[in-house]
Amino acid sequence: MKFAKRSVKRRRSRKLKRAPKARASLATAERSWRADPLRRLSRTYHLSNEALSRVTGASPRSISYWNAGIAPQRSSAQKLKEVARLFDALADIIKSNAIASWLQRPNKEFDGSTPLQVIERGESDRLWRMIWQLREGNAG
Repeated sequence: MKFAKRSVKRRRSRKLKRAPKARASLATAERSWRADPLRRLSRTYHLSNEALSRVTGASPRSISYWNAGIAPQRSSAQKLKEVARLFDALADIIKSNAIASWLQRPNKEFDGSTPLQVIERGESDRLWRMIWQLREGNAG
């Protein structure tokens, strides 16, 4: 009887020793997958953390957390997807490495506001309209 109890204890102790390693590798993979949209935005379009904060409406601290691998909340993740979609559409019209500087320049199509200010005000539909007009060949 004592022999059976010892073997059960040994099995449990082995399982407990293996579990943290499995959790650590899973957590690392999960972190890299969740942080991917943010990293892709910053690397592909040369956006600073400040610009990412302004575009997504998230605080600079949240951006730092996301860069560290902490998953954004569902609403923030959805906003990241929307921003990525907008920037991918812009990349069809503007070179991806020029988008960051274009965001900072005042534009007459936006009544002298910068595209970044337009996005911050929640008027990204104006950018989508501009993208559509340029794709259709209507310059103006």
